[in-house]
Amino acid sequence: MKIGIIGHLKFPIAKPFAGGLEAFTHAYTRALQLRGHDVTLFASGDSDRELPLRSITPAATIPESQSRTGRVCHEWIEGVEDEAYASLMSDLSTSDFDVIHNHSLSPIPLRFAELLPSRLLTTLHAPVLPRMASEIDVRGPEHCGHFVNISKANANAWRRLLPSQTIIRNGVDTNFWVRCQAPKKHRAIWFGRILPDKGTHLALRAAHRAGIPLDVVGPISDEDYFHSEVMPLMQAEDRYLGHRTHEELCGLISQSAVTIVSPCWDEPFGLVVAESLACGTPVAAFRRGAMPELISPSTGRLASPGNVRQLARAITYCMDLPGEVCRRVAQEHLSFDRMVDQYEALYKSQMGSVFPTEVAA
Repeated sequence: MKIGIIGHLKFPIAKPFAGGLEAFTHAYTRALQLRGHDVTLFASGDSDRELPLRSITPAATIPESQSRTGRVCHEWIEGVEDEAYASLMSDLSTSDFDVIHNHSLSPIPLRFAELLPSRLLTTLHAPVLPRMASEIDVRGPEHCGHFVNISKANANAWRRLLPSQTIIRNGVDTNFWVRCQAPKKHRAIWFGRILPDKGTHLALRAAHRAGIPLDVVGPISDEDYFHSEVMPLMQAEDRYLGHRTHEELCGLISQSAVTIVSPCWDEPFGLVVAESLACGTPVAAFRRGAMPELISPSTGRLASPGNVRQLARAITYCMDLPGEVCRRVAQEHLSFDRMVDQYEALYKSQMGSVFPTEVAA
């Protein structure tokens, strides 16, 4: 198939990835190519040039805004992105793509959906975004294409606007995220972007209550939060290891006794859970968003949102769970190949104008 992938523009689709959406888009584009599809990725010009990239802005908007103004200027970002997507959608209206798959966080592709030669497919990677919600409200979902959600929890959040959605869970490459040969250490790991929504400070408090040192890994997205709420909690045996490559991160996760996931919001999915389980590491997490869909008693333990005492008990429970079971669950239920198979099936049904309401996750 000839497939157009509309990427988001806030960060480059390139390593080291700013977050899960960039990692997903990069891996997914590669996977489609390896399966023989003719793929074009529409993204920022500072994305990975080894991808089949067509640049629609010279640079990703958030780093560019910071470079130009010294801050994240949302008005400037929206203006640049709206113009870029409107121009792209005009070009796509006369294209010959079999499938146009939208992974952006913008309402503009939805606005132009009916001008496309094939029905627009949009994957919802985020909770309800006000501008996208307004576009769907004004136009009606039937005029905005077909929608995929990445978890039942996130689908429920969008349900008022979108009564019909296909559910295809995200996946991870279980050939890359593997258990290393080195033995487990008596250490926990927390990884991801460091900002208040991710609750790094709560993970530290829970780890200390459980009596286990914590490795914190990831880019600092909020400097004030990191220096005022995270660093003061770090004890002598805790470590901040910075923003690591995926190869380095895989080894760190694999050698950790438990991964702590401490969201302060309803995570739409949680790639950190899938990556950890694939590395044979159980997960202790707050019961928010998609966490209950991904974590079972054989692979981890859930705590009430924000409850540090319960999260500490969950950490202790997880340290007795067998890593081989975590790995097997990831291979069977959270693999990238399973996810790509389901998208390919949906693409074929889309080309035949058949739109199922759900694909088995």
